[in-house]
Amino acid sequence: MTESVDQYDQVATAFADVEAIISFVRENLEWPSFKDLLGDLRGLRVLDVGCGEGSFTRRIKQLGAAQVVGTDLSPGMIALAQQAEARNPQGITYEVQDLAAMPPQGEFDVVTAIHVLHYADTRKTMQTMANTMHANLKPGGKLAILSANANSSEESETAAGFRTYRPANPKEGDKFKVAVLTTPPTEIEVHHWPTETIVEVLETAGFTNVSWDLVKPSETVAPADQDRAARCAKNPTSLTITATKP
Repeated sequence: MTESVDQYDQVATAFADVEAIISFVRENLEWPSFKDLLGDLRGLRVLDVGCGEGSFTRRIKQLGAAQVVGTDLSPGMIALAQQAEARNPQGITYEVQDLAAMPPQGEFDVVTAIHVLHYADTRKTMQTMANTMHANLKPGGKLAILSANANSSEESETAAGFRTYRPANPKEGDKFKVAVLTTPPTEIEVHHWPTETIVEVLETAGFTNVSWDLVKPSETVAPADQDRAARCAKNPTSLTITATKP
């Protein structure tokens, strides 16, 4: 997954501009929906795969998790996460690891994956990712995923500050570009994965109770932001998935 390493190292160099765009949908839809999915983390061990610069990882720790480990295949993103940890120590460990080739890190109570699965270039790669997440959970552990919605609307994307360039009638694994609307736009390449395929892959890995839901605006959205949040929620850019290791 060298391409993902290279493009996210490039994003890391201009992350402040990207952050200014993505923060709206993250604060008003993604994090509130994901937080509800996580539930009570007090005293639990959490592995956050594909943690990027650690924005969600830090929030997970602040929910009371006893131990949090963040992994990402981009050295640039891990460097940003480690810098944030140095500025405000929370006891989070960050490591450069590729989810598609990562050895077992231990048995965690919860494994989280935020916008990771759409980097799988083939179903085999995604299956390896799912198998790895399963292997890092203890029996009874929870998997919590925030993933791209393969059917997001142009209205929601524009309101969120994105633009996608999917091919017509995309097939599983088809590559396409997503542009974050910075100046100039910041482009990354991802792959098309229908939600039904992700569910199948997780079940093949041994997960049970697999369910998903679209992200929704928080009840605390500021009055001035409610119209934009509502547009973001019209077939939104992301969804949540949860599953259990028996």
